[in-house]
Amino acid sequence: MVCNGGIRPFKSDLVKLIIVSEGSDEADKWIYDQVSKDDIVITAYIPLAAKCIAKEAVVLKHDGNFLTENNIGNVLATRDLMSDLRSSDPFLKGKNKPYSRADRSKFLTSLENLFDNSFPNVLFFTQPVGP
Repeated sequence: MVCNGGIRPFKSDLVKLIIVSEGSDEADKWIYDQVSKDDIVITAYIPLAAKCIAKEAVVLKHDGNFLTENNIGNVLATRDLMSDLRSSDPFLKGKNKPYSRADRSKFLTSLENLFDNSFPNVLFFTQPVGP
């Protein structure tokens, strides 16, 4: 997990916390500098996702959708369009879809499938975290 200090995950030997300096996009810069082919990146930040895809990383959004070379162009264009619309219409601000149980379920399923396909001979045991 990479952050500038605002996120404090629970203690686990499975999670390595990287704290970068404060500043705009410092965590994203660190991720981009470190990512390589076939690494798994979980992000909702579309510009970072596009850069990681260019380096042949696997990118998964928090809602369980994969971002790929085939769909990143449309996703970037939609992001830019929505940004322009929000800046011109103050009533559109804050209208993001809330994170739902269905999103969480799809994310967990996508992540599990990713690991099953990448590591077919390894057994993964998971336990629920949070509500």
